[in-house]
Amino acid sequence: SDTEFWDKMQAEWEEMARRNWISENQEAPGQVTISTIEKGYYFHTENPFKDWPGAFEEGLKKMKEGDLPVTILFLEAAILQEPNDAEAWQFLGITQAENENEQAAIVALQR
Repeated sequence: SDTEFWDKMQAEWEEMARRNWISENQEAPGQVTISTIEKGYYFHTENPFKDWPGAFEEGLKKMKEGDLPVTILFLEAAILQEPNDAEAWQFLGITQAENENEQAAIVALQR
């Protein structure tokens, strides 16, 4: 219904404001950027997979299983380990889009 749509839009707007995506010059609490090159993409700071060997491959497995939140964590871990991995950025962007996080998807795909 229209009400559900607008309620969802309001929730997304509030989430963007909470993460400071509306004001790009501020860091969001609980998240961290890895460099000025990745400005605008906020990584989860409480990522249990940040030091996981083979995080990219594990992320691809989780993607095939349809576990989008865990896929995102693995792909973010892979990028934290190798910030210039274009393929990891691409899959992260695709996964964020599938997870209906358009802002994060755009930033990741631009990278």
